[in-house]
Amino acid sequence: MIEKLEVIVPTYKSKDLTKNFVRSFEKFSPSDMEVIFHIVENSSDTSYMQESKSWAKNLNWYNNPDADNLTAIGKYGKGSWANAAGIDYAKDKVTSEYTFICHNDCLVTSRLFFEELSTKVLEGNSVVSVMTTSTERKLSHSAGTLVRSDILKEFGTKPDLEKNLDVVENLSEHALQRGLSVCVLDNTFNDKTLFRFCNGVWKDLGEKCGLDRVIDSGRNEVIYVHLGRGSEKIQNRYFKPGKVLYNPWVSICEEVLNN
Repeated sequence: MIEKLEVIVPTYKSKDLTKNFVRSFEKFSPSDMEVIFHIVENSSDTSYMQESKSWAKNLNWYNNPDADNLTAIGKYGKGSWANAAGIDYAKDKVTSEYTFICHNDCLVTSRLFFEELSTKVLEGNSVVSVMTTSTERKLSHSAGTLVRSDILKEFGTKPDLEKNLDVVENLSEHALQRGLSVCVLDNTFNDKTLFRFCNGVWKDLGEKCGLDRVIDSGRNEVIYVHLGRGSEKIQNRYFKPGKVLYNPWVSICEEVLNN
């Protein structure tokens, strides 16, 4: 079992998304695992800084307003550069062997999530992603990636224009170049057929609701969920029909966390 895990979560003026993610980690993480959060607010907003300290036993808050002024470079939008800036802002503060990097529009839904991470580490993997942007290359995804902290600190997470790598994708690329093992968990983003293994509300919402659902290796239940387009949805800039939007997502999260 991973004994100490630090979590870097970039956020942008989205208290409830971040709150529910942190609460899910606290609810389902093993009692003998020390979890330390690094919340990086990519703006000068401090409106929920004090409240955030009540969400978890160990939570550090940072403001990174420079990220709010970044612009798109090459094919990658401002969001990619800001996300990387938030992660890299906190990476050198990590002291644990492994770091979990993620979006704040995600939710841990089962204790099996931590068992999966620990099992994959024991199997010798240096990078474990909840999903991938390329199944052939096993590129890590910023929605949720466990990475050896020394790799994270050495290379950071900025997009690489020359290698056509978006934020965080370089971590698995560097690991593979070193001959290290990388794996991707079972998920419905990369394999739609895995929807049949979803359970509870994650199945009730339907196959095409837009949520990315991660399944445990025994394919018994959903262990992690990614809303997707969280920043757009919270600002009411996403209206694709049939997809889970911001308010329903918050309600679902609170129901899961309060049961």
